[in-house]
Amino acid sequence: MYETVDIGRVIKDLRKSLNLSQQQLAEGICTQAQISKIENSNEIPSSLILYKISRKLGVDMNYFFEIAETPRLDYVRDVYQMIRYYIRERDYQSVYHIVQKEKGNALFQTIEHQQFFTWHEGICQHYLFKDLQSGIDKLKLALSMTYKDGNTLMKEREIEIANSLAIFYKEKGKYEQSLELYTKLLQSMKFLEEIKDETIYLRIYYGIGKAYTDLGDYQKSLVFCQKGIKKALRMETLYLLGELYFQCGSNYYRMGDVDHGSSYIKKSITIFRLQGKEEMIHAAQRIEASFLEKGAS
Repeated sequence: MYETVDIGRVIKDLRKSLNLSQQQLAEGICTQAQISKIENSNEIPSSLILYKISRKLGVDMNYFFEIAETPRLDYVRDVYQMIRYYIRERDYQSVYHIVQKEKGNALFQTIEHQQFFTWHEGICQHYLFKDLQSGIDKLKLALSMTYKDGNTLMKEREIEIANSLAIFYKEKGKYEQSLELYTKLLQSMKFLEEIKDETIYLRIYYGIGKAYTDLGDYQKSLVFCQKGIKKALRMETLYLLGELYFQCGSNYYRMGDVDHGSSYIKKSITIFRLQGKEEMIHAAQRIEASFLEKGAS
């Protein structure tokens, strides 16, 4: 007889760490309702179902019994959270250190974990080691670990990796490739049954907005940045909200609309102050002073 409490908890924790919904895990194995019962310890899984679940989650069947007695999944979550925190803080040295330290750890040997590490190695290649092409190559490798057919829709993790790739294409000057990929990401987002992290919308809108600003199409940039602002306000999050206001303000200034430009830049500065983003505050103040000076001359 399985220790259903522990097994159910382990299945649930591992499923969530891989960004799978109950429906996605159940597909081809059993019903979503059965997965729910197993995770809540209301049903004992048969050996066959447990075997299929283990294959779907990329682990050996014995993994459930071994890890049920330890807090190791908490450690996995902590590592992921630390990496995401340092990415937000743009502390790529710390990201790289964690990835190098943990990628050989036995806890992180599933394809999904290795994909997560390879993705963040790619980010570090560009922003830490200033090697954009190596960063692009790493991101492509990370994406190819689970995304085999370029004509199919992407899953959430794949969308996140491809979003980083679209940013890198833009920074390499490959705007057409970048915008084409962004369009594909938005299309894939429409068909996701469940979105674990809705901030991906904000990242995509902001990325598209920046690309169109670089191309001089300020009106199109405004369309996507304002979509991002509306989404952030609905989500009640400050994540990228300051940057989206900043991008809108920059676009308005470039279009000669000083009033709207100043209004959006001031909003961005207010948010950056709340977040303690001194560099962004200075950038916003510089752009405001620059365009106000031009308007006065």
